[in-house]
Amino acid sequence: MSTCVRGVALLVVCLLLLESRASDVLNDAHVYRAFASYEVVPDVIDEAPDCWARVSFKSGRQAEGGNRLTPTQIRNPPVVSWNANERALYTLILTDPDVPSRDDPRYREFIHWAVGNIPGNDIDRGETLVEYLGAVTPRGTGLHRFVLLVFEHLQKLDFSAEPRITAQCGTVRRYFSTRNFTRKYDLSGVYAGNFFQTQYDDYVNTLQAQLRECESER
Repeated sequence: MSTCVRGVALLVVCLLLLESRASDVLNDAHVYRAFASYEVVPDVIDEAPDCWARVSFKSGRQAEGGNRLTPTQIRNPPVVSWNANERALYTLILTDPDVPSRDDPRYREFIHWAVGNIPGNDIDRGETLVEYLGAVTPRGTGLHRFVLLVFEHLQKLDFSAEPRITAQCGTVRRYFSTRNFTRKYDLSGVYAGNFFQTQYDDYVNTLQAQLRECESER
């Protein structure tokens, strides 16, 4: 075997090993430890998900169970994937429980994104309840946890009573409750999830300028 061929074969083996190792990390007990150590359990949910959801932003950054990302880096909706059952539907939530700050979460929670009845991993074919809004973390309020949760259900859910919230609506997103929402729709147990932390940068001013007081829309 030539040196070139051996090099290519070695590279392929290394890539396969890395992929396997990454898969192990996404499904091992670290997910439980991470959700507990950052107090996502119990601040948002009662139990950690069974596995990680993969959350990748257009900026090239990813959620990694508590890593720090800037508002600029998360300005666009992420690509999210999980080990989906093709016969199941999923509902996704992205929420900030630390509004206005983690020490004073009087507006807990602030909902940043919600999509229901997602077939498999195809979020574009789901039912958007809350349009994606990046971080509007005020200056001086420290780090905020952004928690993304995916719930599995076998039947299509009726979200007709839920308000449709556009990307221009701000204050109406306050006081969301993941627990109340999941109880209302009998979403038992988190199928997959991830989270990261973010705090103020200059892009927050751009987002705040586009927001307005508005009633939830249908």
